[in-house]
Amino acid sequence: MQPEKLRIRNLSTRYLITYKRSVPILIVIGMGSLFILGYSEYREDGRLSHVLMPLNFSYLVFVWWSVNRKVYHVEFDDEFMYVVQKGQDLLIPLENIKDVNLVSMGGVYRVDLYANELFGDKFYFKPSLLYPFNHKKKEALVDILWANIERSKSKKQYFDRTALHS
Repeated sequence: MQPEKLRIRNLSTRYLITYKRSVPILIVIGMGSLFILGYSEYREDGRLSHVLMPLNFSYLVFVWWSVNRKVYHVEFDDEFMYVVQKGQDLLIPLENIKDVNLVSMGGVYRVDLYANELFGDKFYFKPSLLYPFNHKKKEALVDILWANIERSKSKKQYFDRTALHS
């Protein structure tokens, strides 16, 4: 008799698409308003530093953009992690996961893999838009993921002795 499989659990926020589409718009509006404000102050007193000041924030925007383009909808069960990309699922065995870490105060987690997948050896997920306020609940879910990873790594893998090994 086989043990009952655990149900699939969602690690990502249900508002991920809204987050990925609305925050860049807000960033563009904010950066545009900083440049307009800097230009108007430059016209008043002639100091070029007012125009260049928003460039300091552009580095932070670049870092946010580079991380959040690899934020995916992620689910897991007791054997696999499912990464949903534009309607198709990518199955990652839990044995392939090296590490799961929180990388930002906004609640973005990074998953490091032993072997490369379609998107590389790391990807990100965001469990909640309100992460600092409900972190205990979301970290408990990540702890369940860690327990499943440790359990799957400790299982003995059986190979057919007639299989070709590389």
